[in-house]
This record gives sequence, structure tokens and C-alpha cells, in this order.
Amino acid sequence: MKKTSIRLMAISLLVILMVTAAGCTSKPAEQQQPAADSGKAEDANLKPEYKLTMNVSNETIWGQGGNKFAELVKEYTGGKVNVKVYPNAMLTGGDQMRQAEMVQSGAIDFMVNSTINIAPTIQQFDAFSLPFLFPSYEAVDAVTSSPAGAQLLAEMEQYNMVGLAYGENGFREITNNKHPIKTPDDLKSLKIRVVTPIYIDIMRALGANAVSMNWGEVFTALQQGTIDGQENPIAGVIIPNKIYEVQKYLTNWHYSYDALVVAVNKDVWNSFPADIQDQIKKAAEDSMAWEIELSRKSIDEGIQLLKDKGVEVTDLSPEELVPFKEKTKPVFDKYAEKVGKDIVAAFEETIAKAAK
Repeated sequence: MKKTSIRLMAISLLVILMVTAAGCTSKPAEQQQPAADSGKAEDANLKPEYKLTMNVSNETIWGQGGNKFAELVKEYTGGKVNVKVYPNAMLTGGDQMRQAEMVQSGAIDFMVNSTINIAPTIQQFDAFSLPFLFPSYEAVDAVTSSPAGAQLLAEMEQYNMVGLAYGENGFREITNNKHPIKTPDDLKSLKIRVVTPIYIDIMRALGANAVSMNWGEVFTALQQGTIDGQENPIAGVIIPNKIYEVQKYLTNWHYSYDALVVAVNKDVWNSFPADIQDQIKKAAEDSMAWEIELSRKSIDEGIQLLKDKGVEVTDLSPEELVPFKEKTKPVFDKYAEKVGKDIVAAFEETIAKAAK
């Protein structure tokens, strides 16, 4: 009996020693697993899809630029970031003026938007709309690549957005169904569709009856004679939307420039790792450079198409533009105050240097 007890104790002791030895040679559970890859951890925070809004169709040059941005984001990030484009202001119920507001709130992630539509949220962007400020595309390029242009993009951060790059909708030209527009008097009493307050004030200063209307309603309104005319860039809007089917006259007067901005919600931007931020920024710059080139190549072709469709095209000389500038000078001064005289002065100085 005694021998049996001793034998059992010895066996128990041996088992304990074996278990202890096994425990000593084993690594803790956390040490047995390979360290988590920090890049994969960051990637796990990315959303499956990011929404981008624009208020034009995919077929427009602006729309093509938005889709090019989405394409390059996917390419440059190696498929880690996927941007889905929602054209025609689908995400805002067709209300083009709500897009900046919804990107600001985070309801929408990205936008390729006109400075005209951004200005009601960020007043400084009305600088691009000041009447007869830009005499040429060279002047535009000088401004968008200048510290003053960068300052406006930086201003977006105060509104919970990050501006990534400038694109182009183009110089805004005027069309109508009544007669050629060669002098301010030719605008008297014409019902012209516009978007924001600065354009309402410009048209009123020229004697026109300004009518504010969402773009989706314009073609039908022109067709039915509810309005007489509208103003928009030729290649960016007039041609792809076939405005020539419901308008007889166009005047090239370059009275206002319509820039585009690629922007992203600031919280979304801060959620991206630094390398992905760099890739998205590059996608914005490259896609908009491509979009601007496409826009400018399309101008001459667009004008010829309008003529072929029976539209009478009037080109105003610098001398013929003087009365229009004089009539709209009070509007320029009014909005220069709202934009900020320092920004306007910086724009004007950059434009003057570009002209030399």
C-alpha cells in the first residue's frame, strides 16, 4: 500500500514537471501571432465607397473630369479608395446649391463643383465671378497657380472642407432668342436665367430681367419661352446640353469665368493615411489638368458646331466691351468688398503680371 502511494506521487510529480516545462518553452499567445501590419490596420479604416457629387451629366467636360478623378484615385491608391460619381446633383435632389453644404457636413465625401455654387457657402469664391476680371485663359492660369489661388483653396478648411485642385468650366457666354447682343441696350428687358446673387446683380445692371433657376429646368424654360436666354460656358455646358436647339443667338463676351474645384470633407480627408492623401491630391491635380486641356481644345470646335446648327455668333472687341464694363463696375466694387479687397487686389496684380 505504501509502495503504491509512493509510486502515484512520483507519477504526479513527473506530470507536473512535464506541464511546467512545456509552459516554459511556449510563447505567450500574443507573441505567437505575427505583429499586425500597420498599413493593413490603416486600410481597414477606409470605407468601401466614397460619394462624389457634381451637378452636371457625365457627358459634359466637367462630368468627364469628375469621372477621370474617380478613375485616377482608384489607380493611384491601388484600389484602396473607390470614389463613386453621382452626376446631375442626384445626392441633393437636383439642388446644385446644396452640394458644398452637404460636403461640409459630411453627408457627401467629395465634390467637383463650380466656384459659383461654392460662393454662397464661402463668399471669397465670388472672386472668380467678378464681371470682366479675366481677359484671357492665360490670366486665369496665372491666378489659379498663384498664392492667391492657393489661399482660396486653403480657406475651405475653415468650412470643414479641403480644396485639392482647380478645374475649369470656362468663360460664360450669353445666348438668347430675341436678337444679337452687341451693346448693353440689347439686354434690356430680356429674361436671362442666372444662378447666384452676383449674376442677378450683373444682369440687372445691364438692364436685363434676371431669373434664378436650377439648371435642370432651363432647357424646357427656353423651349417654352418662359425665359429668353441663359449664360454658360460653350464647351462645358451649352454644347453638351444642346442649348443650340432652343437658342438663336450667342455673344462671346467672356464676362465671367467659371472655375471648378475638387474638394473633400475635412474629416474624411483626415481619415486617410498620409500616403493616400498624397495619391488623392495627385489624382485631383492630374484629372483637372486633363479636364482643362479637354475644355480648351473643345472651344473652337464648339463655336463651329453652333454656327453649323444655325446659331448666330457675335464676337465683341475690347472696345465694344467697354460699355458693359462701365455698367457693371458698381457690381464689381460691391462684391469686391464682400470677397475681400486683399484677395481681389492679389488677383488683379497676378493678372497684370501675366499680361506683360
